[in-house]
Amino acid sequence: MQHALIILIAVLTATGVAGAESYTSIPAAPIAIPDGNANPIFDSIDTSVDFGAGDTVTFVSIDLMIDHTWVGDLEIVLRSPGGVELTLMARPGDNQPEGDFEDPWGSGADFVSSNPITFIDSGPTSAEAMGSVNVVGGDILASSYFPDRNGWDSDIDTFAEFVGDPAAGLWELQIQDYANLDTGDLVSWTLNILAIPEPSTGVLLGLGLLGLAGGERWSARR
Repeated sequence: MQHALIILIAVLTATGVAGAESYTSIPAAPIAIPDGNANPIFDSIDTSVDFGAGDTVTFVSIDLMIDHTWVGDLEIVLRSPGGVELTLMARPGDNQPEGDFEDPWGSGADFVSSNPITFIDSGPTSAEAMGSVNVVGGDILASSYFPDRNGWDSDIDTFAEFVGDPAAGLWELQIQDYANLDTGDLVSWTLNILAIPEPSTGVLLGLGLLGLAGGERWSARR
């Protein structure tokens, strides 16, 4: 029993456990979002300081602090180190085909950085209500939102897109304004990741030894 316990401890140690990390990008000055279908802005966070090459994602969410009037102008995309992209919202309230700039112009509600929002796969409210119900005084309330499926991008999926993707590397946030007159800035954003390490050959060897120890113990009892 003692030998089997020692091997089991070694296996658990080698296997590792899921690691949860949060990273916040606060630019020296808020990043201006160009108006009217200009080039998007990009900001990135490097997670390789905590995660190794074999670590894979099991959970992701982001917290966003942004100032921008008329949220219906904006598309926000998160891109992983492995190249997986998730559209967090795409001009909420605009149900025209993607790239169609005719009316309606999307929701006229405002992002205000004093109301930080969280994009996550579960929460008390959905981003489908972001531009209408969950607004007070014209401002979107601080709350948790699902990726928004009510904008012009019908391909929006969930954060499950990132599961199994490499955790280490550059995670990139992209924001683009597709209409004129309303402007704003990215103030900061936080990336929350839960990841697990890749099992090593030492783990597999340990599991084999554990099975062998169990077999020897069974033989000794015969």
